[in-house]
Amino acid sequence: MSQSFSRAEVSKHNKEDDLWLIFNGKVYDLTSYYKQHPGGEAMLKRAGKDVSMVLENVAAHGFALQFIHKKLGELYIGDLV
Repeated sequence: MSQSFSRAEVSKHNKEDDLWLIFNGKVYDLTSYYKQHPGGEAMLKRAGKDVSMVLENVAAHGFALQFIHKKLGELYIGDLV
């Protein structure tokens, strides 16, 4: 059974050593991936927030969406309530 998190809880995880994101109603802990991400600073600006629209609409993500969805599956920690 997965955990549930509020937007307020997720918003507290907004630093490079504690970085959570919301995507399509699910919560992901990207702390371990942050330094590997080519756009790490852009990710940090969105830490603790919902990136659903951003992730699907950033042109650079177009070619990598399959990898992104696989990586998110590995970093999933719960659902947004």
